[in-house]
Amino acid sequence: MEKLLSRLGLNDTKAELLVRSFTQETASVLNDIKKEYGLDTGNFRNGGSWDKRFGRIKDVALQNDLVVLTRSRGIWAFVCVLDIASGSLYIFSKEKNLDVVIKNFGKKSIHYFHAFVSLNSGPLEFSNQQMTLFDSLTDDYENKRLLEVQKILGEEYPLVKQVVFVVGQEINKKIVGVEARLFNRYFELIDKVDWTAYVSKDEYSDVAVLNEDVEESMGVIPKIKPLVKMRKERIVKEKLLEEKKEEDNG
Repeated sequence: MEKLLSRLGLNDTKAELLVRSFTQETASVLNDIKKEYGLDTGNFRNGGSWDKRFGRIKDVALQNDLVVLTRSRGIWAFVCVLDIASGSLYIFSKEKNLDVVIKNFGKKSIHYFHAFVSLNSGPLEFSNQQMTLFDSLTDDYENKRLLEVQKILGEEYPLVKQVVFVVGQEINKKIVGVEARLFNRYFELIDKVDWTAYVSKDEYSDVAVLNEDVEESMGVIPKIKPLVKMRKERIVKEKLLEEKKEEDNG
């Protein structure tokens, strides 16, 4: 099977820049906004976080000869990136959100991910086809998602040959792993490339493996980098010495 990376037509540098812009932390920016405008509830955080991510993705794409498509579906606006040379359209999503969308595939409601994936090829191997699922995709359903993707893409519709999902795995509200995933039109995974090495590393966390089994109920504590750890240990020691001096003087 042809490797996904060669299908993408995206070099390592562009892939790394896109992933970094997608995974860079947003908490510090949102905290500054909260303080500046006196926003007590923090309800803006989810939408604000995606606004910041999409803004970074847009800037990187424009600086690297990629086409930025800003689109709306209902009240939700999103940014996707088109590589004209390969005809690959990149959609950014967190893994937990994508999983929910895939579970609802073929049902009455058509998510825009359902519409986008209709542009991809059919199953590669007949023996792997889930005929019961495919039989449920009526002509009406297929027509609706085709019309939906045409409506979303507009004049760029003829330029898109395939849709690639850039998927982030999140632990404790940090994106710690990323994969580029290519599905067929039935949301079956055809191929994937691990882009975890490109994830933006925050000061207090190291990159985790995307497919590593982690029980969230155990409470995963991000690793603290050695320099930060030493600084914290020094502060603790200084505090203990100070307290001992006060006891001796008392």
